[in-house]
Amino acid sequence: MAVHKKKISEMRNLGPAVEKDLNAAGIFYAEEVKKLGAKQTFIKMLEGRLKRGRSAGCCNALYLYALYSAIKGLDFRSIPVSKKQEFRDFTNKLRQSGRFLKSK
Repeated sequence: MAVHKKKISEMRNLGPAVEKDLNAAGIFYAEEVKKLGAKQTFIKMLEGRLKRGRSAGCCNALYLYALYSAIKGLDFRSIPVSKKQEFRDFTNKLRQSGRFLKSK
């Protein structure tokens, strides 16, 4: 019997736009997102956006909230304050690094 692999867009809080960005980075299934974790998946999403010619200026913690809550099966509003701060700090460091600035 064939095993159904859950698509990224079938995860809670994630939709087709995130799925396309992750597909461009070589990530196709929910299990891969869970294995990578929120932070690494977020980096892959930004890389996928750049590969698709899209801006990676969306480097904000809200995407991490969505990824984390999708992985954990939570409502994003139930993420602990300390975890939200960790994600804000992480995205601030990424923005400051300039790693995801779109080159002209």
